[in-house]
Amino acid sequence: RSTLFPYTTLFRSLRYETCPSSGAPSVSSRVRLVVFIVIALSSGWIGVLVNRLLGTPDSMDSAGTAIWIATPLLAGIVMGVTDPSLRRSYIASWRPGRLRAYGVALVVFPLSFAAAIAVGWAAGWLDPSGLGAFTGVVVAAAAGTLGKNVFEEGSWRGYLAPALLGRGLPDPWVWVVSGTVWGLWHYPYYLFFLDESLTRAVWDVPPVVYATLGIVVMNLWAPLFTELRLLGGSFWPGVIAHTVANLSQLPLAYGGLPIEPGRYLIVSPLVGVVPNAVVLGAGLLLWARRTGRWQRSREVYLAEDHLGED
Repeated sequence: RSTLFPYTTLFRSLRYETCPSSGAPSVSSRVRLVVFIVIALSSGWIGVLVNRLLGTPDSMDSAGTAIWIATPLLAGIVMGVTDPSLRRSYIASWRPGRLRAYGVALVVFPLSFAAAIAVGWAAGWLDPSGLGAFTGVVVAAAAGTLGKNVFEEGSWRGYLAPALLGRGLPDPWVWVVSGTVWGLWHYPYYLFFLDESLTRAVWDVPPVVYATLGIVVMNLWAPLFTELRLLGGSFWPGVIAHTVANLSQLPLAYGGLPIEPGRYLIVSPLVGVVPNAVVLGAGLLLWARRTGRWQRSREVYLAEDHLGED
């Protein structure tokens, strides 16, 4: 039973509940959550179909891409506002939230990027000397990247993560479900909308392999983004962190950080083990502090250290 708990909690009793005030049927929070996931994961494929029907090529400027980006946010707004158990916190998530979360949002990805470069440079696997030439590219992309991430974070941390937490799922399952949905949503993006040359500049593999690795990466990022949502009481710190991550990786996508073949999965600032370990570690540290595990671990360590001295 314990193995099936997250699934039974999420999908059991997909039924209409009775509204206490009038006796009229109202859609349950579980139904809203499942409908949101279905809509979100369908949006990109619907966008691809729309492009085919219009006879337009797939690109980031196509109508299909707009459908893919906008639909999850719109679905999340509808589900969040119409769910009595989530409405107040959902509306509050559009406010700026607590400032301390922004400090974390601003530093984690630059630290992960720096760690990847430091390890790769020390090992002789990459040369960061060309990064400065891409300052203009990063600045020019800032506004568009920020806008795009309002749609993403408004969907995944504005609605999905709080809705999963509201269902009583353990934190690790919130990370896995939200991270996997987030990753699967990107499949049409990597396979159709995004120029393949950009993904191959990051890691020279077929798009389907890159997209599948993206699910792993987004599961590693999910603890940090979930904790930023809880720490800030808002999805805006996630918007900032997501934007910093995307902008810091632009030089890599445009060939500004050549990496020795075979070392991408170690030090690539996007798909490498080193930077993603930093991001995961930051998320787990925030989680440990929020849940009290950090304090308990520290107390145990101090107690054991004291016993060792005795």
